[in-house]
Amino acid sequence: MPLRLLICCCLLLALPAQALTIAMVLWRGETDAERSFRAELIRLGYQPTFVTFNANQDRAAFATQLRQQLLPSLARYDYIYSFGTTATTMVKSLLGERKPLIFNIVSDPVGAGILSEDQAENRMVAGTSNLVPMALQLANARKHLPTDKGLLLPFNPREQNTLLTSELLLREAKRYQWDLATWRIAPDKRRLANELKRLQQDARQRIVFLAADSYLLSIAPELLAALNEGGIPTICSAELFVEHGCTVGTISSYETLGRMTANIIHRNLQGTPLQDIPLQTDPAPRLVLGKQLTSADNQSTQGK
Repeated sequence: MPLRLLICCCLLLALPAQALTIAMVLWRGETDAERSFRAELIRLGYQPTFVTFNANQDRAAFATQLRQQLLPSLARYDYIYSFGTTATTMVKSLLGERKPLIFNIVSDPVGAGILSEDQAENRMVAGTSNLVPMALQLANARKHLPTDKGLLLPFNPREQNTLLTSELLLREAKRYQWDLATWRIAPDKRRLANELKRLQQDARQRIVFLAADSYLLSIAPELLAALNEGGIPTICSAELFVEHGCTVGTISSYETLGRMTANIIHRNLQGTPLQDIPLQTDPAPRLVLGKQLTSADNQSTQGK
């Protein structure tokens, strides 16, 4: 290696990591997305400091926390990171364009008013979507689930993502002549036991499609336990549902999206304007089969 190149390499290696201070605005605590985001920033050569603001899925308390704790100290942050549609929408309405907002795991950022279709208006915002094409989700599900049953979509009236999912699901279900019904769930944990009993009754002859709805995700253990107890098959579009026993799901990786979010910041610091960084999605969503299907496959194999 030429001496001059060797000296340059040594100087680069000796440079201290670039310090960053990032506000982490979370809806339901830290996930694999945040752990991956943090690790990727460090791997890229940054020295990040994180200050966490956790909603604990409480809108009213969270709004107060953001106004009283985040906004007064806004000048100290280089970036604001936000997880999910609800937290991102809330923080964006408070921030305006005072700080760059990097969002993660937002299904429909345009529909939620987070991103504009006019690229020039996204000067201070960029991020990732966990949305998996509905055609792929249904194509995978039909390979493993009965096709003579209709679909049931639990519908949380407070969740914007459910509206998007309903439209996409209805369009694709028609292609397969798969009957779809929506089912309104009260987003109130005090009524959860009664709501789950009602769902068990109404979904007996259907397959339940679980959208990446913040309330449904918050009750994932109870929700999947009730559906599995009733022998009701499920199609899931979020990783957390899979962890609690979903039948079949085609999902984006939170780890992948976390790395992509870190790379948005890296590209921006390298000189790429945020409006020139398109919405990032997982290029290879993975099919996950629940133990109901894997056990059946094993029994079928053993019987041959």
